[in-house]
Amino acid sequence: MAEITYSQVRALLIALARATAVEEQAARDRHSRVIAKVVEADRNYQVTVALGFDPLTLNDFRLVGDALVSQAAQVVEAANTAIELNAMALTAGRDIEHRHGAIDQAVASAPVPAANREAYNR
Repeated sequence: MAEITYSQVRALLIALARATAVEEQAARDRHSRVIAKVVEADRNYQVTVALGFDPLTLNDFRLVGDALVSQAAQVVEAANTAIELNAMALTAGRDIEHRHGAIDQAVASAPVPAANREAYNR
């Protein structure tokens, strides 16, 4: 069985937190782009209405706008999930540091080498 140190666990959680933070930012950026598209689609729809286009063309514009609004809602949901994951990873990292960091630091800075664990199990 492979062993993992507390330092390695903390490092993995920090990497996870960074990765989820990147995903969170990407979702927020995509959301901003989708919202800009929704605003543009609405503006185009209003211009089309003002120009007196036919109901079928107006319906086409409305369908595009509805699809963009739905997409924006899904992007917000994904961003919220990334935010939650990031918070959990950061909390877990802090908890490990709080509960075990001192032990890990004490072992790492001990003036004697660590004992062979197998010797104690015989």
